[in-house]
Amino acid sequence: MRKRRKPILLPLSRQFKAIMFILAVCSAAIAAYSCYDYANLQIAAIDESLRSYASRLARSASESYESFENICYSAAYSSAVQTYLRTPSGSQDYEAYQEVETQLNAAALLSANIVDAAVYGETGKFASLFGSAENYRPFAESLPQTQLSFRSAGVAVVNGVQCHILAMPVYSLRAGESRYLGMFFLAVDAGSMLSNRLEGEFTVYEPQIVLLGSDGSLIYGEARLYGELAARDSASEMFYLNDSENPGVLYAVTSYAIPAVESTLFVFVNQTEITRQVMLVSARFLLGMAAMILFLLLLLSLLYRPLIRSLRELTEFMHLVSQGDRTVLKQGVEIRQGLIGSTEIRDVCATLNEMLRKTEELNHKIFDSYTRMYELEANNRKTEIAFLRSQINPHFLYNTLTMICGLAAEGMDDRIISVTGALSQIFRYSIKGSDVVTLREEMEIVQSYLMIQKERFGDRFTVRYELQDDTLDCLIPKMIIQPLVENAIVHGLEKSLDPGELLIGAGRDPVHGYLAIWIFDTGVGMPKDKLEQIRRALTQSTQDKTGDAQADLDSLDHDHHDSIGILNVNSRIVLYYGPSYTLLVDSDEGVGTNIQIRVPYRPKSKTREPQKEESP
Repeated sequence: MRKRRKPILLPLSRQFKAIMFILAVCSAAIAAYSCYDYANLQIAAIDESLRSYASRLARSASESYESFENICYSAAYSSAVQTYLRTPSGSQDYEAYQEVETQLNAAALLSANIVDAAVYGETGKFASLFGSAENYRPFAESLPQTQLSFRSAGVAVVNGVQCHILAMPVYSLRAGESRYLGMFFLAVDAGSMLSNRLEGEFTVYEPQIVLLGSDGSLIYGEARLYGELAARDSASEMFYLNDSENPGVLYAVTSYAIPAVESTLFVFVNQTEITRQVMLVSARFLLGMAAMILFLLLLLSLLYRPLIRSLRELTEFMHLVSQGDRTVLKQGVEIRQGLIGSTEIRDVCATLNEMLRKTEELNHKIFDSYTRMYELEANNRKTEIAFLRSQINPHFLYNTLTMICGLAAEGMDDRIISVTGALSQIFRYSIKGSDVVTLREEMEIVQSYLMIQKERFGDRFTVRYELQDDTLDCLIPKMIIQPLVENAIVHGLEKSLDPGELLIGAGRDPVHGYLAIWIFDTGVGMPKDKLEQIRRALTQSTQDKTGDAQADLDSLDHDHHDSIGILNVNSRIVLYYGPSYTLLVDSDEGVGTNIQIRVPYRPKSKTREPQKEESP
């Protein structure tokens, strides 16, 4: 039988100290390794960034010299320079000088790094913006005249600035003449051009720059670094140099050719300074990590265990509450923290218990309030919709009965039966059945109404329908089309002296998801002020509500008697679907009136009770 091992029993304090010691050692090892890895990565990243910077600087300098070549070529072979160099000294010399000075100004404005532009003729004629002839005479006399090329001439102080002198030979452009006329010079501030780096990109590790001419002469840079370059033997594009004046300093040097002026750009990166700065940051980071680990270990030793235990109990309680355990909800949370506790845990528990108690009370109040508000609003909406739906124009009834009397006097029994049947169908439809009907059912009543009106008006107007098939089974509020058709006949077609047309159409907008129904008549239309008045009344009818449908309707009837049918329909649509759905009215005097209804597109098979909608 295998012997059972005797457990090692140690005081809890020793166990906790052993755990904390192991944690400290592991944390220190991880921090040291991370710091070492960080230092290597940081050095590599900075080195790569500096090399990328050097490459972009060289490319920028090369592009700048190419632009200077274009400037020189454009200015040297301009008509002003050609005329000035060919014109002998005399009366016309001043005018030619004015023109060439303008040309030199234009050339200098093309770059902020151009200090001066000058022309030096073969005969000694000279024109410049800031420099003197003495600045350029040595170059004009020493440069060869046989090559039509842009080149680096050397270095000179122009207008108090150490400048890189660029030269372009000027030859006559006259046909059959290839005579040398002189030299065009640009004085460029190489320091400004090369120091125009990305500002703020490098602060501690600023690279050093040296620019050498085609003959190896120094154009820009420190003479000390130029001396180190002159003493080296290697001709590779990338190499390392030790600073003889500062032992222990190592530079990583990268060379770049500037083809436009046959020069070479050298970028010096102080590798020693980069390493020193990164090591300094790494040491500070390591010390900070050590102090932070020590502090955290001490803090955790005092607070970790009781705090976690309290939080675990609190989490379990909240989990039970989230599951709907009414028992723990009524009892509340109670946590015993032990000898060392947290006032925040105590306050959280007390606040949570108070919050749960008040939430329970508030839930009951909100539930009761919403129940009463919902019942009251539902009753008010049903009452108002029923009242508005029951409003039938008495003039229509009066005119129809008068017409029936006339038909009876003439003995037209068949027509009396048709008109009476249509009238009874309209009244029965308006007061019975559901509040929501299909467009097909609504159009049957509209057709009955139009049959009565056709009996009355005869050939005064024609009726045309444009109803898409997918709209006929859509549900709409009852009796919203007939009042608008009646409005079109009474206020549009009846007042017109010419025969008119009534168009009733319906279509679906698949993008916004609504059903559009339009009633257009070619009657007398409305003036603009009347149209604006109706539009304002439509807005007023949906906003200025007293809660009394009879009072609201009487007020609108008093202020807008001629438009009461339109306002009635608009109020009902808003009650069904919300204020985002209102009538759209457009009219042009002498042309006609168009009224459009928009309601949510809901086929009968997929539609429930109407609800308030968002804006289409």
